[in-house]
Amino acid sequence: MLWFAIACQMGLCTDRRPPPTAEPYVIQSDGGGQLISAEADRADLLRWGGRVEIRGFCRSACVIFTTLPNACLGPGASVGFHGSNVNAGPIGNDQMARYLRGEAKHRFVTEWQNIPTNQIHKMMAVDYVKLDPLVKICDD
Repeated sequence: MLWFAIACQMGLCTDRRPPPTAEPYVIQSDGGGQLISAEADRADLLRWGGRVEIRGFCRSACVIFTTLPNACLGPGASVGFHGSNVNAGPIGNDQMARYLRGEAKHRFVTEWQNIPTNQIHKMMAVDYVKLDPLVKICDD
């Protein structure tokens, strides 16, 4: 985890999300972006500890927020996966896989990481929870 803090200090995290100021912190229709920036944001949200709600769609790097212990997915939310466009050392598909669990991780490693970056495998939150039962659906 230290390496992404160093990378951010070097200016490699250019699409950071706003810091939490109130509970719940809502991630709304997030298309992903730089995985290294998402990792830094995830660490901030984990440290903050308040409720994180993921609403609308959550694609690509955004998916790492779904496994936060303080996060939930809106009942109508969807998640989407594709492979990384950078795979060098600790950065890329292996980096993404570290945040996934259960059958979701298995499917990412065996299938979804091979999807080109201009395509996406989408699923509804209720189907994603079947692949990772530790992911929570928000009570609306």
